[in-house]
Amino acid sequence: MRDVDLYRQILGLPEPWTVVDVKLELEAGRVEVEVTHPEGLRWACPQCGKELPVYDHAPERSWRHLDTCQLQTVLQARVPRVNCSEHGVLQVKVPWAQARGRFTALMERWIIDVLQQCATVSGACRLLRLSWDEVFAVMERAVRRGQARKKPRVLRQIGVDEKAFRKGHSYTTIVSDIERSTIEYLADERTRQSLEGFYCSLTTQQRDGIEAVAMDMWEPYLLATQAQVPDASRKIVFDRFHIMQHVGQAVDTVRKAEHRALRAQGDDTLTRTKYLWLH
Repeated sequence: MRDVDLYRQILGLPEPWTVVDVKLELEAGRVEVEVTHPEGLRWACPQCGKELPVYDHAPERSWRHLDTCQLQTVLQARVPRVNCSEHGVLQVKVPWAQARGRFTALMERWIIDVLQQCATVSGACRLLRLSWDEVFAVMERAVRRGQARKKPRVLRQIGVDEKAFRKGHSYTTIVSDIERSTIEYLADERTRQSLEGFYCSLTTQQRDGIEAVAMDMWEPYLLATQAQVPDASRKIVFDRFHIMQHVGQAVDTVRKAEHRALRAQGDDTLTRTKYLWLH
């Protein structure tokens, strides 16, 4: 079987696209697969779907595909453009990649699978032999696709928390759906406006459907929830960790005061009992 026929079957490109040439560059660790189409075809406008003749071809582009025997595989093609009377000159859609994407759809899927199995983006980059920017861009596109597919629904139980970055000098507000264990909203900083942006994105029905909001005792989050969620005072649930943290601090404050008072009377009963009380 010739290499061209092999890649035609491997790639499985739909008509009218087909593989016409394959170049193997062993020193560069790269396989270049040239893809083209017959002349005289009509193509759909990417905006309205109207079939139009070829206006011209865009300069040759490359898309990174899944590796072949540890060699980087790259698809190359000149994509036709159409001149739509309504939308102007536009490049047609190709079946193997998203518009303006640098990777094929199969490669992007593989990148997302690796990201889900790795603890960090940097770890995924090392395995995929890609830059941090390339991998992060694929992840951003995947998130946008997921958000576009999500249908509005009522979030009955939500969790509100913040994540500190750069040793605590930068914060991100995170809203999650507790029942489904999914992230629903992210915003910069941990201000009242950060959380109100989430509530303002909900419909009146969605805000009325909120039954519980779990959070710590951060005042800006309290104010935002009380202002945006009906009957918020009954729905706010402080998480156990922060409640016990405050209880522990209160117990320790009382212990210190009692210890000072007893020592003034010559009584060392509370010496070295800090962790006994906290436990």
